[in-house]
Amino acid sequence: MSSVLLRFKLFNWSYKDFGTSAFTDISLDQRQRFADFPTGLCPDGWVRFSDSCYWIEQHKQSFAEAEKRCYEKNATLFVVNSQDEWDAVREHFPQVGFTWIGLVRFTHRERSEDFPTWQTEGAVNPTRLNWLIRPYKPVSNGWSILANCAAHYSAALNWEASAYTYYQPCSFKHFSICERNSTILDFLNRKFDIQS
Repeated sequence: MSSVLLRFKLFNWSYKDFGTSAFTDISLDQRQRFADFPTGLCPDGWVRFSDSCYWIEQHKQSFAEAEKRCYEKNATLFVVNSQDEWDAVREHFPQVGFTWIGLVRFTHRERSEDFPTWQTEGAVNPTRLNWLIRPYKPVSNGWSILANCAAHYSAALNWEASAYTYYQPCSFKHFSICERNSTILDFLNRKFDIQS
């Protein structure tokens, strides 16, 4: 396995981590290998930036449903790897409302961890996102035992203060963004092969 692949880790979140009944676990026997896709092309309807393709889900769903839908599309929820990527992909978010991203803060870590966890490693420091309240503090940005999934809010107004990231209850229904990244998918397939 190449050293590039070793830096990626999928956090196969145990849904017990969320302290909510909004989730059902996807067991290994229900999972399948991600399909290969050409790195230079994105499927119809997907948006491209760098080496990733993004699907903007216009159907509102819970965080768990969004994660499962992304998985069915051979993707993960959107994980921000650079400020340029964040800025480029945000332009495609639905204009009004919240959009799930691949970021959570687990209930059982509230005393030991100030920062939320991305679905894959190698992402930007979450405090660099445009949180509603700055400097970033979990509770002042909506985090609670019932609200531990991060969503980004976009308003019809096109100015920075009208767009922000905030914790929401994971059972709420929002838009979502799926991301296909060939390096991450290759890593996940290798992990699947080892576990199955």
